[in-house]
Amino acid sequence: MDFPALRTRLVDEAARFKAAALAAAPDAPVPTCPEWTATDLLDHVTETYDHKIQSMRLMRAPEDADMPRRAGAPGERFDAALADLLAEFDDRGPDSLAYTWYGPDQTVGFWIRRLAHETVVHRADAELAAGRAIGPVEPAFALDGADEMLQVMVDWGSRAHRRHLAAELEAHAGLTVALAAGDASWTVQVGPAGAAVTAGTEADAQAEVHGTPGELLMWLWRRLPPEALTVKGDAAKAAELYELLGAFAQ
Repeated sequence: MDFPALRTRLVDEAARFKAAALAAAPDAPVPTCPEWTATDLLDHVTETYDHKIQSMRLMRAPEDADMPRRAGAPGERFDAALADLLAEFDDRGPDSLAYTWYGPDQTVGFWIRRLAHETVVHRADAELAAGRAIGPVEPAFALDGADEMLQVMVDWGSRAHRRHLAAELEAHAGLTVALAAGDASWTVQVGPAGAAVTAGTEADAQAEVHGTPGELLMWLWRRLPPEALTVKGDAAKAAELYELLGAFAQ
């Protein structure tokens, strides 16, 4: 997706997130993040926005002392952080340099995409905390989010942090699972050096996971249970991939 479309999705998902978070009781537990209440979730996204604002401004990973202390109720703090984030994006433009944790892309555009998808995943958390079903995700946006999760978090992340993930990668070595939604598909092949993601469905896939774009996105981020999507082939292998995704999905 292009950056104007991602920015539009970010604004839309932020509004849906806030509405769902405030519809839940402040101390309502978040089923997908059981250590958090609805208020904790709202504050987490506010703090995430502030962290990325500082990442762009300082051109380095922010420390606690760099973080702003916002006044007001949780919803007011969220609105202020979102407004500052959007202003930062608009002032800089997607091609401007910015510090990110993702080595291949050190631009503001990375944060536009990342925070759009961060927000939709936490919007789902807020809806569950409010006792609602997870609402729909625009298909093209969902497919972009699935691709980001697989290419950035799983493929690159498993190699960049393989020393910390060595036990998980070794335990699941040899796992090959394909995923498909809409017109897009990917195959994840796990080995000791990382979890390689390729476009398309490999013939040697032990299982194929199918769903709508929105369902696949939420499955990859473990906001849906492992059995929520259709599996062709060995369902135990699909469940094994779902377990491994816990190392990448927060």
